[in-house]
Amino acid sequence: MKQLSITLLFFFALSSGRTPSREMDQPVSTPDQPVRKYLYKTALDISGAYYGCHIVVREILPSTKGLIQLSIDDRDIIARSNYNRDIKITILGEYLTFRGDTSTSNKLYILRSGTSMTHPKGIEGFSVQVEALYSFTRMLTIGFPPIRPALLDCATGKPVNTDARVVSEVFDIYSRWYKENLKTDFKNLTLPLAGSPYCWIGEGPGMERYLKKSL
Repeated sequence: MKQLSITLLFFFALSSGRTPSREMDQPVSTPDQPVRKYLYKTALDISGAYYGCHIVVREILPSTKGLIQLSIDDRDIIARSNYNRDIKITILGEYLTFRGDTSTSNKLYILRSGTSMTHPKGIEGFSVQVEALYSFTRMLTIGFPPIRPALLDCATGKPVNTDARVVSEVFDIYSRWYKENLKTDFKNLTLPLAGSPYCWIGEGPGMERYLKKSL
């Protein structure tokens, strides 16, 4: 992987009608958190409405002029930071290192065109590890795919975010997908859960049109 000299670091500020908190987006240093170069987990926000923590992409702006946008997708952060393809592949791999992190996620996403950052509503068991898998999937897409961060058992339609065994199995699926695509240089992409017993809510035939051809 190509090396990138980090000369300027801004923490990603999130906005959903509140004042972004720099403290909320500070990286956490704990023995159980792997060393990651491009992703980090925020400190715990204990405010009532936004309790939890989330994953942030380290942002390097191409220019120091102007203000940092407060409603910006992680994919936009990667593009604005001029991260090359090798780094994008590394970031995908770093998402998989959040396996087993059952902390409550307070991640905000732009889920529909023309809307601001929002926390996914009505999602049970939206943990940091589920966030990691969902953000991994969004990195493979363009635009605003219809999926939401709720894993389902395809046979029963039952939500499985809170089933530790199933989420671990989904991580296995994503890990195999990642290793296989390393061999093919991430060309002719498929959705990681295609053909598996699991899917994201909203993941139907129409998802293909949002899928990138290559990373």
